[in-house]
Amino acid sequence: MSHGADTNEPEARYIPVQDIQYEQSAGCTKTFRKHLLTTDRLEIHQTVIRGGGDADDYGVCATNRAAYVLSGAAVLKHEDPAQCDTQVGKGHLIVIPSGAPWGRQLSVRSDELVLLEIARTAEGPAAPAAPSSEASSRVHAVDPESVEGYEPAGHAKTKNRCLFVDEHVEIIEGLIAAGGGAERHLHRDHEQFLYVLAGAGVPLLIHYPRGAPHGTGGGVPRPLELLVIYSPPLNESRNALA
Repeated sequence: MSHGADTNEPEARYIPVQDIQYEQSAGCTKTFRKHLLTTDRLEIHQTVIRGGGDADDYGVCATNRAAYVLSGAAVLKHEDPAQCDTQVGKGHLIVIPSGAPWGRQLSVRSDELVLLEIARTAEGPAAPAAPSSEASSRVHAVDPESVEGYEPAGHAKTKNRCLFVDEHVEIIEGLIAAGGGAERHLHRDHEQFLYVLAGAGVPLLIHYPRGAPHGTGGGVPRPLELLVIYSPPLNESRNALA
């Protein structure tokens, strides 16, 4: 983490999600997406699946991705019939490895399911491969209630939970209490995204390019719920819990 300001430092970009229209996904009858942002590392969409029952068949994912449930409920069906299906709802993160036909495993249990999809770009820089495991090679869901919380360095009245981290991206659910927040700082080697889940100006996506200063100054006037994304990973949760 670096502190200080420079007149040549890049600036944050604010993207009001409501101002972007959904477009029907090619070859799909139920799935509509709005493209929010693409950088050299990540691509972010908001997706809505309308109507209950099985989702559309999306084929296989070309790159690793994750889908955070913004609203609605669904069931993630296991390929192994011996395993119980997984119930997913608001706040769960669906982790989708490249090559997985995840649409075939998803059955919607509400009128619509709204997701924030975070995908590695196909042209993104390569990173060293992480050790493989059963969880990393199959579609699975992460329940935030099962994840240990921590307060990140340089923050006050903030509770974060790291939902997912690999060699390319780190995805964190954060809650900032009134009066809390982060000291002004920047990340020279990491880009950061904030999706405001609850609080002022929702829904809003904020992108901090590498080197862009940010922080809440004297503290937020009301509680904020955020989804925080770093690429490459900052590993703030590993450092905080060490």
